[in-house]
Amino acid sequence: MIKKPDIAVIGGGAWGTTLGVLLAKNGHPVSIWEFDPEKCKNLSKKRTLLLESFKLKIPKNVVINNDLKKILFGKNVILIAVPSHFFQNTIKTLKKLGIDKDHCIFVSVVKGIKTDSLKTMTEILKEELSVPDKNICVLSGPSFAIEVAMGLPTAVVAASRYEETAKTVQKLFMNKQFRVYTHNDVAGVEIGGSLKNVIAIACGISDSLRLGDNTKSAIVTRGLREMIKLGTKLGGETHTFMGLSGLGDLITTCFSRHSRNRGFGEKIGKKISLKKALNEKMTTTEG
Repeated sequence: MIKKPDIAVIGGGAWGTTLGVLLAKNGHPVSIWEFDPEKCKNLSKKRTLLLESFKLKIPKNVVINNDLKKILFGKNVILIAVPSHFFQNTIKTLKKLGIDKDHCIFVSVVKGIKTDSLKTMTEILKEELSVPDKNICVLSGPSFAIEVAMGLPTAVVAASRYEETAKTVQKLFMNKQFRVYTHNDVAGVEIGGSLKNVIAIACGISDSLRLGDNTKSAIVTRGLREMIKLGTKLGGETHTFMGLSGLGDLITTCFSRHSRNRGFGEKIGKKISLKKALNEKMTTTEG
């Protein structure tokens, strides 16, 4: 579909930069747009991004710029890696810049569902920019940025309603450490990547309250069942949720120390523990 890919990464955060570096190492021209001018300046100058305790080195041939119009010029692959709550405004900005949507592949690596409309990222992309299905792909799965940056083995899914598009994206990203499988269930892949966050928060609360492995296993197992029930109602296919973008992503998010959602749940759990302890203290004192 695209013979000579020229890639724009929209979002200079941990995931966008990590994937940009991966694509550059795969031999593709890559330009990264970072919204924050100061952060953009630092990335351009230092050519490193700190991921927890690991320093990701950014190759000199990767362009980093705060000017979105310059980043997009001549590009035929647009990788969108902004936080989900900024996704719609970012797409509206692309529209204002008059991007050639019919000759670009849009790859969303954003996991989330818009809270007010309950729309997925690709639904927003189609609604705001009228991008045809053949130009849309979702890349998702169990993939923490730090582990991909370190070159640890990772497997993800490239999902598009058009097989040729999924295979094009697969070829862009695939290397010895980063394995990409293709899929046609875009809805299922997006929904799985979003719903698992709720289960991970519950697991974090469970960990914080020290409820044990039995409880956590129950949360994950029943949580997966709820993901399947809701996900299929929203248009996904059951078998998708048993794959990398469902069960696979759920496992990493619920158990990993790198998981922000599980960590968020832990913080909630600590507050619950504190409240419980204070109530017990008050009861004892009054008794």
